[in-house]
Amino acid sequence: MSLNDWHPIRELREREAWVFENAPIAAGRRRVLIYSMDPWQLSAFEQFLHLAIERKGHEAVTVYFDGLLPLCAWENFEVAPPPRDKLRGRFAFMHGCMGIASRGISTYLDEESARSRAEAVVAGVRDPELEEMRFGGLPVGRIALRDLTQYSLGSFVPRRAEDYLTFRRHLVHAVMSVELARTILDAERPDIVVLVNGKSVMYSYMYELARLRGCAVTTWEEGGYFDASVVLANDDRAIDFPIDDASWQAARRRPLSPAEAASVEGYFARWRKQEARFYKYYGREERDIDRIRRALDIPPDAGLVSLFTNIIWDTNALGKDRAFASMFDWIRRTIDWAAGRRNEYLVIRAHPGESRLVFKTRTPIEAVIRDHYAGGLPPNVRIIGPESDFSSYEIAAHSRCCAVYTSTLGAELTLMGARPLICGTPFYSGRGVTRDIESAEQYFRILDSKEEGPGVDVVGLKKLLYLVVFKLVKRPEFFRGIHGHPQQPRIAIETFEGFPESMPVFNGIVDCILERRSFVSPPERVAEGAWR
Repeated sequence: MSLNDWHPIRELREREAWVFENAPIAAGRRRVLIYSMDPWQLSAFEQFLHLAIERKGHEAVTVYFDGLLPLCAWENFEVAPPPRDKLRGRFAFMHGCMGIASRGISTYLDEESARSRAEAVVAGVRDPELEEMRFGGLPVGRIALRDLTQYSLGSFVPRRAEDYLTFRRHLVHAVMSVELARTILDAERPDIVVLVNGKSVMYSYMYELARLRGCAVTTWEEGGYFDASVVLANDDRAIDFPIDDASWQAARRRPLSPAEAASVEGYFARWRKQEARFYKYYGREERDIDRIRRALDIPPDAGLVSLFTNIIWDTNALGKDRAFASMFDWIRRTIDWAAGRRNEYLVIRAHPGESRLVFKTRTPIEAVIRDHYAGGLPPNVRIIGPESDFSSYEIAAHSRCCAVYTSTLGAELTLMGARPLICGTPFYSGRGVTRDIESAEQYFRILDSKEEGPGVDVVGLKKLLYLVVFKLVKRPEFFRGIHGHPQQPRIAIETFEGFPESMPVFNGIVDCILERRSFVSPPERVAEGAWR
């Protein structure tokens, strides 16, 4: 990631230092703690937020990762952690350029004694009891096991001795993180805590402890639907793209304007053509269903049932279970259902992102399935790997029944008229606009054609998608495109004079954080490239 964008900001910040002098104290002054654990390019958002909070007469405290904890944001199962000095140096450079007075987490705890205490706590728990371990009022065993799925880039189920050693290392991190969060919250007494995601190894424990204590929390994350964007949530996880009920009910009562409907339809048309954002899932999409059938050795007169899976370690899928115990439970039980149905074929489409993203999935869904069935996979089950160019859209369109877990594909297929079954709890479920599955029994009755199941409301779904894509997801004015990846935005600002009110989108974000308002409601730009 390039840090070159910060050099002109440093010069501007020094030249316009007067802008940040003598800011009046706001009525009802808030103390905002920014818990910054990752010096990625997108963290410029936190730094602009710090400055904006101070400019508005409130108090900002930025706390950053400088070591201390056993894990860091720049490591996973495949990537070794960088030297701590590198991360400290990046934070020091960024904050220095922005003129931010920040403090490292080592300010709050002594590393040696904190680690010793944590290791003693974890050592006192037997392997079979680790998952149910609690500390500081939090279910740290379950949280650590969940976060290990993302960290390990695949399914993590401790069975071997080395698995339990990994689990214990993460629990030491968990105990230290809880103690750190408790110490920071006690020392700083913030009114609001701001952090990334809320469901990942570096942020889960501060998020959970702050919520447990009744402290207001704002989470933010890469926006997903546009390059150089962010999504935010107050007292919820931004990664879940939550829409508050009041905003949804108001939107549901109001008809979409022709322009709003066209913007949703146009966006998802571009999404299907891989033109809406940076991520690409097909090389050359194969849309001929007859060729797909022949390649999969499926007779032309056989019926199709299709499943479309998520990436196992995607935080959008973790803990999003309702009718089934997990995504794999859903897949396994559907395979078992398909066994013996000779003239109907089950097609399981692995998520293309398993092999096409920067980090490859360590336990691809096909490998998990074949390992579970150990050569005994029913003959009428077909698995399409992530590298395949076979069109998910065409497979779904030609299926008697199609189903997703939490993928956005479920919303796309609903817009297309394919009426997929939604078997997990993605952001668009639970609103009465998609065919949400409430129980495994209901799911199999629908597959057996014994029940029609819930209907769809395509107009209502368009209203919901408009709220998420064009209202909830934000494109702050200081992000100007990307360097080569959505997590590496180009950062630029011409002047701090009038900041942050000179940036209507970003200023609206700051006000929503301070005033605890819905991020759907502030005025924004409209249409492609313009804002209301």
